[in-house]
Amino acid sequence: MNNNRKDIHKVLKNSLNLRFEIKAKSPSPEQIEKKLFIEALRTMVEIQDRTEFLISEIGIDTVHYEDKYFRVIEALFKMHFNKQQLSLIHMYLYELKPDKTWDGKIELDLQDDKEPQIVDFKHPKHVWEVIKKFKK
Repeated sequence: MNNNRKDIHKVLKNSLNLRFEIKAKSPSPEQIEKKLFIEALRTMVEIQDRTEFLISEIGIDTVHYEDKYFRVIEALFKMHFNKQQLSLIHMYLYELKPDKTWDGKIELDLQDDKEPQIVDFKHPKHVWEVIKKFKK
């Protein structure tokens, strides 16, 4: 990263002949949290897909081995998310995502006297956007 700054500084200095300083903006805690959550969900889905492949194609059952890791991750989720958020995360991972006929949408009722909404819920970033509507 430091070399990139030097290169950018050199090009701008030579072309504009101005004094300036380049500062890198750190991601916000919200951005970091979102990125980590999305990566965790993606990885959990990949593990489930791999497990399904190993069972169906090769005949190796790794569920008992991977189950403990899932329990650790779920315990960390319990520390961070409320019951409504956890329910949505579990629904995504264990009910909806494995269903190959699912269209990627859910009906969301925020119970704020508005009609339920149909929202995207197919990818981890959609799950993040939905669960953030249910503040801790």
